[in-house]
Amino acid sequence: MKKGLRQGDPLSPFLFIMFRNGIPLTTAAAANFTRGELSTALRKNPYSVNILLAGYDKETGPWLYYIDYIATLHKVDKGAFGYGSYFSLSMMDRHYHSGMTVEEAINLVDKCIMEIRSRLVVAPPNFVIKIVDKDGVREYTWRESVKDVAAPSA
Repeated sequence: MKKGLRQGDPLSPFLFIMFRNGIPLTTAAAANFTRGELSTALRKNPYSVNILLAGYDKETGPWLYYIDYIATLHKVDKGAFGYGSYFSLSMMDRHYHSGMTVEEAINLVDKCIMEIRSRLVVAPPNFVIKIVDKDGVREYTWRESVKDVAAPSA
């Protein structure tokens, strides 16, 4: 398991700006700051990014925000974007419930990955699962190559 951001992560520049002064921000404050930066960037040049921003605040617990390509901010319980999001969100709508354990959440993510692999003609070959909780951010595991997926029956 790996913790933290890696160079090249889309949020790295935003997080560097926010934390360079050593001032801790709540997840809501980080989401609103990021939304403001994206909104400003949109006014200057064409800019396209979708973000799921997750965090854990000691006082209020876990938070997840969805920020879309036009800098619209939504607080959500679950989220996905891209072509696979149609399949993932339908799986999440069916199986997600508040208070899930980490094991239940990982099983749900695996269901989403299997659905994407079976339905998309060009599915991503690899997936990385990251966990954000009171212990910080960590890379949980990789789900590798399409070879380990049984072909869907006709």
